[in-house]
Amino acid sequence: MGAATLAHRPSPSGLAHRIALNRTMVFFVFILSGFASALSNRSMDPLLTLIARDFSIPITTAALLTSAYAFPYALSQPVLGPIGDFYGKTRVLKACLWLLAFCTVGCIFAPTFEIMLGFRLLGGVAAGGIMPVAMATLGDKYPPEIRQLAIGRFLTAGLTGMILGASLAGIMAMSLGWRSFLYVTATFALAAAIGATLLLHENARPAGHIRLSDAITGYGSIFANPKSWLCFGTVFLEALALYGCTPFIGELIEAYGLGTAREAGFVLAGIGIGGLTYSITLHITLRLFRRTQMMALGGCLAGMGLLGMALLLPWPLMCLCFTVTGFGFMMLHNSVQAEVAELAPAARASAFSMHSCSFFLGQAIGPIIFGFGLHHVGRGWLVLNMALLATTGIMVSRLFARHPSASGRQ
Repeated sequence: MGAATLAHRPSPSGLAHRIALNRTMVFFVFILSGFASALSNRSMDPLLTLIARDFSIPITTAALLTSAYAFPYALSQPVLGPIGDFYGKTRVLKACLWLLAFCTVGCIFAPTFEIMLGFRLLGGVAAGGIMPVAMATLGDKYPPEIRQLAIGRFLTAGLTGMILGASLAGIMAMSLGWRSFLYVTATFALAAAIGATLLLHENARPAGHIRLSDAITGYGSIFANPKSWLCFGTVFLEALALYGCTPFIGELIEAYGLGTAREAGFVLAGIGIGGLTYSITLHITLRLFRRTQMMALGGCLAGMGLLGMALLLPWPLMCLCFTVTGFGFMMLHNSVQAEVAELAPAARASAFSMHSCSFFLGQAIGPIIFGFGLHHVGRGWLVLNMALLATTGIMVSRLFARHPSASGRQ
């Protein structure tokens, strides 16, 4: 019996292989979740002109599909963060993935703009429990000295989703209709939900139920850190400046005879390509620059795409400018994410939820402000957004430099 038992026991090397394989599969689920969330978020931008035409509505009304996703994403964060900290981050992740898949399917078959807007609202709530939860989990797993690198690597999935969402959505829309890419988005959301259900496991449920005082205590520990206001204010302003413009890029490209939804998709994909380039070369960037230097440089580079659009460059050059924008934007944004992970380790999901809340509030308010400026001032409004990005990067780099970081990467 003893010999038989030993015969069926895995060898140490076999056990290590199984553990490594399981970790790889779990990380792949997180990758797939981030990818699906990014597809759902950014694929709508190049489709707005076609959606407005199909439903016979103004482009400013169609742009509400962006705000309708971003507002509930942002406003659900103060609730989802404490729930994740108390009941378990992966439980929140799985529930939100299933809800996102359902809402994406709803958008495909929505017969009216109003119904589609309703599914986007609910989908925004669902997406609010995906990326922040995943980043908070990575913050739990990795020590401060390599945390920024780990989070940056994970963001590769989101950036790849952004690239495909912006480029393929425009290409497929021109040949198969604007609903076609939503089938792709729904497929990945459903695959991520199934994978998370099968592979992600949480510890035993906590005794009792979450109380309002628990959430207040968690947020109190976050805002007791003076850097919290810098973190959340920075991501609000960067999202306001950049993603306030992106829903209107397609309209501007068509209005000035520079292309169609297809070219707009390529231009917007430049943001993701630049961000992906940043992620791949991050280990080099971290050796060359301190974190605060990355903030200042990133803010300045982030405005290049907006400058290219303001100058009405040909779309291939504009795509190159937006690639620089993506690289600079991620240089600033990822540096702030690393700071968020260090604000309050015991309430890390809540900290990342407030980070996402601020970021998506900026994304939600930005198109409203930019739409007003575009139709009253013209494309010159892009220069103001470019200046806001550069100023934000320079100012916050100086303010962060006054507060030492736990990782020593200031």
